[in-house]
Amino acid sequence: MNSNKEFDSSGIDLARANKNDLKLLVAFSKRMRRQNIKILPVDGTEIFEKYRDYDNIDELNLFILKYGKSIIGCAGYLSFNGLLGGKKISGIVASSGIVDPAYRKLFPTATVLLGRSYKTIVFRRKLFTLFFPFDEEMSLAYKKRPFEHFAHIYQFTNPFIAKIKPTVKSSLIEIKKINCFDKKETNAFFKRVSAQHYFLMHTDSDFLNWKYANNPYRRFTILTAVTQAKFVGYIVAERIGTDIYIVDMVVDLDYPSATLRLMFKSFSYFDTETAVNTIFCTAHKSYIDILKKAGFFCSWKRECLFFPGGLDFFKISKDSFYSSNKGSYHFNGFARHLY
Repeated sequence: MNSNKEFDSSGIDLARANKNDLKLLVAFSKRMRRQNIKILPVDGTEIFEKYRDYDNIDELNLFILKYGKSIIGCAGYLSFNGLLGGKKISGIVASSGIVDPAYRKLFPTATVLLGRSYKTIVFRRKLFTLFFPFDEEMSLAYKKRPFEHFAHIYQFTNPFIAKIKPTVKSSLIEIKKINCFDKKETNAFFKRVSAQHYFLMHTDSDFLNWKYANNPYRRFTILTAVTQAKFVGYIVAERIGTDIYIVDMVVDLDYPSATLRLMFKSFSYFDTETAVNTIFCTAHKSYIDILKKAGFFCSWKRECLFFPGGLDFFKISKDSFYSSNKGSYHFNGFARHLY
């Protein structure tokens, strides 16, 4: 799929990746990692499983820029089912978008070309689309495509909390470890808490089970908070090297104490004596306030962009959207090392 005459003479080809490109993708990933850009897995099978297109088994949900026999850029997308303003939405997170910095000056419009690749998907499949630009240069390029500002997402870090041994008084909230999400219970939970979170990214129990409970490449710890037989929150945690990542967490904000109780309980499943950092990403003011009181500080900030046209697919008023409180957006399931 070569869609831009300007690139015909340059020797760059924009194409949909397939299984035959896996070796080139691995080589590209390793080359990027030597520049400290961890944009893709370095295992071909893991790349395939992460981006496989279940409607066409030979294709990947990845666009690639080829120059000669090398890949110099890629732009992937991952599906999600969420809630926006209380309405169910189907969307994609534009993921792993990058042009090799070594080629950006040589081909200054390469990033823009990747940005255009999403338009076909968005309007053909009627999806709400989010994008987290890798850097400021990519952010400016994608805003011309026509992405707009959606929100900022913040990464909070605490280098000490995993070593704290809290003394928690008796509480009506019970924390339980689970192996999978119950569909009926989870759906009722998200319906109830959607009033507290104007935007939630992952609200489909089947997807949560696919991503966390049945993931053959990662080992996640999943805990739930329950009070008087009511499901009031969950957390998904993972340890990578010396860091403990809170990969996903949503809490009924009528029970704010469940937030820290879930966090501290999840730490008990890891070797906290050798842990260095605890990391969590969110945009929701209530979570941020709790994190700050617990000693977390903001260590990273990234802009999130979106296609405004995607609002029309779900009959969401642009006026109500633009007047919404961005302090109640929650990017649950966004963890930097997974995207």
